[in-house]
Formats: sequence, structure tokens, C-alpha cells
Amino acid sequence: MDKIIIDLIFNILQSVAIIIASSVAIYGINSWRREAKWKRQYELAEEILASMYEAHHAIRIIRSPIGFSNEGLSRTKSDNETPQQTEVYNQAYVARERFERNKKPLEKLHSLKYRFIALYGKEYEQHFDKFSQTVHKIFFASDQIARVKLGEYGNDQKLIGDIMKESRADLYGSIKYDDKIEKELSVAIDAIESKCRNIIGKNN
Repeated sequence: MDKIIIDLIFNILQSVAIIIASSVAIYGINSWRREAKWKRQYELAEEILASMYEAHHAIRIIRSPIGFSNEGLSRTKSDNETPQQTEVYNQAYVARERFERNKKPLEKLHSLKYRFIALYGKEYEQHFDKFSQTVHKIFFASDQIARVKLGEYGNDQKLIGDIMKESRADLYGSIKYDDKIEKELSVAIDAIESKCRNIIGKNN
């Protein structure tokens, strides 16, 4: 009888030990998973912040009002261009040429967008898209100025004046006046930055 009781107690203790060991193992696995998830989120937030700041800097370079005589010359010239057209087209190509030299952070930020919105929601997509939209706006402004210089808008001085004013404001950065492009980017940057810093703060 005593042996039966001893065996029973032993079996109970063995079962309890197994349960405790299993619980500890499960807790350890879950902790590791949480830690790994936090680490991935932390690294993604840091990577996005760095890429976003670099992308913003790239746009500022593209919009720099300071030009150089050799810019725009990498454009492939058409056979039937006049010298005037060549000059205008080359000037219009400067923005694209600058983009090609500085596009890596913009492309990286665009690729990181999908991982970010998968985790934190599609409402952040509009803020990432603001960077690519800004680049397209710069290109359009450059093309509009070229069209005006080539006489495609006729002699309507008011129309021409409005187009040139709006296009120059989009194409060139300004520190003296309100910069609409910078204001739009600041809204996007603030939204992404706030979320990323919140993620980083939680993981510290």
C-alpha cells in the first residue's frame, strides 16, 4: 500500500514538474517571439526614419535654385532640335538629372512603405506617397516652364504669368518665402516620424 502511495506521489510530482517545465518553455518561446517582433519593429522604424530624412534631403537637392552650366547635358538630343529648343529642353532636364543622381533614398522609402502600412495601417500610405507625388510635381513644373519658353501657351500674359509663378514655386526651394512643397512634406514627415518615434520609445 505504501509503495502504491509513493508511486502515486512520484507520478504526481513528475507530472507537476513536466507542466512547470512546459510552462517555462512556452513562456520563454513567447518572450523570444515578442522580443524578436519588437526588434523587427524597432529596426524598421529606424530604417524608415533614416530613409525619410535622406529622401527629404534628396528632394531639396533636386529643387536647389543654384544651377551649374554642365547640368542637363546628359539628355539625349533629337536630330531635328533647334539650338533654342536644345537649351530649353536641357534646362528642363536638370530636375530629372538631379533625381537620377539622388533617387536611391526615395526608392528605398517607397519600398519600405509596404512593410510599414502592413503593420500600422493604410492611413500612413498617403504620407509615404507624398514623396513620389512631390517628385512628379517637380517634373511637371519643369516641363511647364519649358512649354512657356517654347511659346506653347501663346500670348496670354496672365495665363503665362500664373503658370510660371506656380511652376517656379514647385520647382525651386525657397527660404525667403512660404514654400508650399516643404509645408506639404513637413506634414507627411511629422506623421511618419511621430509613429516611428512612438515605436522606438516603446521598445526602449
